Amino acid sequence: MTYRSAARFYDLFGSKNDLNFYRNLALECGDRALELGVGTARVAIDLAKAGIMVVGLDNSDDMLSIAKEKLAKEIQSVRSRVILKKGDMRDFSLGQRFPFVYIPASTFDHNVSAEDRKRALSCVHKHLEKNGLFAFDLEQPGVDRPRKLWWVDRAEVEDGKMVVRRVFTVMNKSKRTLNLDLFYDVYQDGRHFEGYHEYGEVGVVSMEEVGELLEGNGFTVDKTYGDFEKSEYREDSAKIVLIAKKRH
Repeated sequence: MTYRSAARFYDLFGSKNDLNFYRNLALECGDRALELGVGTARVAIDLAKAGIMVVGLDNSDDMLSIAKEKLAKEIQSVRSRVILKKGDMRDFSLGQRFPFVYIPASTFDHNVSAEDRKRALSCVHKHLEKNGLFAFDLEQPGVDRPRKLWWVDRAEVEDGKMVVRRVFTVMNKSKRTLNLDLFYDVYQDGRHFEGYHEYGEVGVVSMEEVGELLEGNGFTVDKTYGDFEKSEYREDSAKIVLIAKKRH
């Protein structure tokens, strides 16, 4: 999934219920962190405000542009704690290691194939300090989820404009993927002002599969939750939230 013209609308519809989870983990690990899929720096800026130095990697120029605009509005002490870099989480080398690496907002799902996921985990492992922590979350489509699903949400922006987002998803159970179509329409004074369309494909990984992936790529699963409030993971949980330790 690559956000282009619609990158500026991303934060309008993004949840904030993961901020406490990732911030507290980062503080437990020290004062440095690596975020993969930093996007608009939503989480990175929150960690920076808590005193964490964050290196944020993303492969989208448009997302990084929004992140830079947001950082420019922060005070200097926050700006100085966030370093943004262009790169692919499956293939990067920063020449340094971190006590904490995290991938929020189900961005790990963008690794569609098993090979993509292994490559990403290899890079995470290489950039973690000994006994470092790796945290991430995944969407967990229920077994009874309809093959096709859609919904609409709205958000107000400046100058009285309204952004309407329509999301269409199609599950491909044989490929273990979810195809996404996102339509963003901007209205002003009841009239259609502009519109954008984004398309993408994400992978669908089960709890068992992700556990095997981690164990097979140098990690030990430390904790598993069903949400960011650390509720027990169940088969009907909407999310898989994982914390893993670097094993060697």
